[in-house]
Amino acid sequence: MIIRTKIIWAILSLVSLIVIISAFYIGFRKILSFPFRQTNDHLHEQGFLLTLDFLIPAGLYIDETMTVKEVLYYRFNKPSKSFHRFLLKVSESIPVEYRVTATTVFYLFWTLLFLVFFRIFTWMRYTTALIISFLFGAAVYFFMPDFVVGKIDDSTFLGWAFTLIGLRWWMKRKKVKSAL
Repeated sequence: MIIRTKIIWAILSLVSLIVIISAFYIGFRKILSFPFRQTNDHLHEQGFLLTLDFLIPAGLYIDETMTVKEVLYYRFNKPSKSFHRFLLKVSESIPVEYRVTATTVFYLFWTLLFLVFFRIFTWMRYTTALIISFLFGAAVYFFMPDFVVGKIDDSTFLGWAFTLIGLRWWMKRKKVKSAL
């Protein structure tokens, strides 16, 4: 009887989580599809403390048809392009060997941080913690700006992590087969 109750509560919790996440997703999609100017004007008329004025990027004319999603895209996409251009100019002035060394050190730095975290706060063995740290370090490095422009270094580090995971899986499988 207790196991059934636990299973029912687990299923109800999972369904509730899915319903809540779906409601937030649908709600945010609906909010992002609102016309920006009408929504902002309505918030001003109602006297709300928080309006959408802070989302308006400098130098952008917002017509009647632009949605909140389009304004957010212009707001948050332009600075990254200028930062990317700046990083590209700085990156071109540094020799290739130094850029590759810096990106490798940066990746190994994130890997070391995750390794220390896993070894201190979990009971993982060193090999498991190291392999997962390589994967998490590659995932963090993938989203961070770096000195090597392009995705070749990101793909290399992710490929290295997945290769280690595959090698570990293959060795465990081989060990189980030889034990039989």
